[in-house]
Amino acid sequence: MLQQRASWRGPGFRAGIRMRATAVAVVVLATALALAGVAVVVLLGWSLDRAATDSARDSAHQVASQLARQGARDLSDSDVASTGDTSGVTQVLDRTGRPIASDPVISNRPALTTARPGPGREIVETAQLSITDSEDSFRLVSVGVAGPGGPYVVVAARSLNEVEGASFRLTLLLALACVPLLVIAALAVHRAVGSALRPVERMRRTVAEIPARDVTLRVPLPPAQDEVYRLATTLNGMLDRLSSAQEAQRRFVSDASHELRSPLSTITTALEVTSHHPETMSRDELVDIVSREVARLRELVDDLLVLARTDDTTDTPTWKEVDLDDLARAEGERIATSALEVEIRALPAKVRGNPEQLRRAVRNLVDNARDHAHRRVRVATSTVDATAMLEVSDDGPGVPEADRQRIFERFVRLDDSRERRVGGAVGLGLAIVAGIAQRHDGRARYVELADPRYSGANFRLELPIAKDQD
Repeated sequence: MLQQRASWRGPGFRAGIRMRATAVAVVVLATALALAGVAVVVLLGWSLDRAATDSARDSAHQVASQLARQGARDLSDSDVASTGDTSGVTQVLDRTGRPIASDPVISNRPALTTARPGPGREIVETAQLSITDSEDSFRLVSVGVAGPGGPYVVVAARSLNEVEGASFRLTLLLALACVPLLVIAALAVHRAVGSALRPVERMRRTVAEIPARDVTLRVPLPPAQDEVYRLATTLNGMLDRLSSAQEAQRRFVSDASHELRSPLSTITTALEVTSHHPETMSRDELVDIVSREVARLRELVDDLLVLARTDDTTDTPTWKEVDLDDLARAEGERIATSALEVEIRALPAKVRGNPEQLRRAVRNLVDNARDHAHRRVRVATSTVDATAMLEVSDDGPGVPEADRQRIFERFVRLDDSRERRVGGAVGLGLAIVAGIAQRHDGRARYVELADPRYSGANFRLELPIAKDQD
């Protein structure tokens, strides 16, 4: 039960991209509408509030102008009547604060406010007044007047109920209008995201239909060169690399099987011949053939293991500083014989890498030169800028120009001018050199050499120089 509950709450329970995008869009739009609605309501409330204040001020100054000219002797209640209802009333107070004229709606009512501004001054306030049965908010504007028989105070009051009612109605209207807008936006975003993801779904189906043993299918490219187009090109590039790797793996397995079958066939044939016709081969000859072919098998297996390690990106051998010139000198001295002249020019060249792999790369190049040289081999190291270089040259038959690039591929057979080297497998030595160079952020390549004494092959191994080398 716990396991089922955990799986129910696993990655499959999470909302998809369309739902998340729709939810985000709705939340953002709702926030924007809420902020815009608050701003509109506040602005409208401020505008209506100011209008109420201006209306009260106009009424107060209109009565004040009359008092300033004539005084309150001929002033009656009808002269200060405002709107005729309880939304706006006016009252005139004498110097003692007693009402001497009032709007008919508030006749016989005490003073609306205790504010007593001096002549020419004005006081604006908000107060709760019980003009009718209920208590409402009013904006009061009190103006001081110095007229005949004065001074006087004119008080004009305007109800704020309309302001509050208008703000409430607008808020309700905006809230009701937002609901369909959010629903329409959610549907539009959900449909738009689905339309944008439709090419991605087609890519997914295409990739799902690609069989494991055949990766020749490719993802269709959408017409618009956008992010989905770049995703499609990336997927096709990945499929191209998988196809190349699969083809290389098939070719490698086929070639390796062929190379392994050859010595096994030789051993099997020798054993069968000895078994059925013992007089045709002595025991020593049989042992010599089997030993030679077993050594060939062992070396081939060792080469295949080295290639597997160089291909394995998870393999992290120990790296340290290595003197490339010391390796070159040691390998050059190893192959020197009376029949083979070895020229060693080992200038200081320090690199960083795995000593065993670098020694194997140098040895393969030197052995290749030894096996194909007539009389001379040259081993040289040098540095150019940030690159350490090892060059191995011979005076043998060389490599045809058409084969100088593919000679570093695995199990490559050239013509009879450069045959199988003694005791080794065809096409793995230089492939191992190229693989080790790549693992050390370098490269191995065939280069031309101007020295006529070494008119054969000239291979160069280029590696990044150690950073602390002078």
